[in-house]
Amino acid sequence: MTIAITDVVLRDAHQSLFATRLRLDDMLPIAAALDDVG
Repeated sequence: MTIAITDVVLRDAHQSLFATRLRLDDMLPIAAALDDVG
């Protein structure tokens, strides 16, 4: 059995009440690291 997990935090951040304070300036520094892990 294979379980796949897709993180949609950056995609859905502004649609989520929890993440409404996530600004672009907060997302950009971690974008490369997220890309590296797939």
